[in-house]
Amino acid sequence: MQIELIIDGEKKIFTAPFIPMLARRKYFEIQAKAEEREEREEKPTTKEILSEDDEIMSILTNVVFKDQFTINQLLEGASKTYVDGKLAEAVFGIAPKAKKEGNEGNEQGK
Repeated sequence: MQIELIIDGEKKIFTAPFIPMLARRKYFEIQAKAEEREEREEKPTTKEILSEDDEIMSILTNVVFKDQFTINQLLEGASKTYVDGKLAEAVFGIAPKAKKEGNEGNEQGK
């Protein structure tokens, strides 16, 4: 797996030789905690939301890429859509969709 981040104005590419099952496990542990809170009908505080977001981002930074970059570098160096795609790739094995070139047209072939 690879990830591209803009760090200090430069595009940097980081690689991970494989995605450990721990990535999926950690994701479901985070989800389980959120579900427990929902069952108690507790609304999460902003602090709890930020903490949960950091835990999710750490799946990429710590588990998959073994601390090659920080959570702040991830958040500052890529878009939400890109990071969400990389999380889906790491946790669920969903490969990113190939970008369409401008001259390839749309679904109707136009």
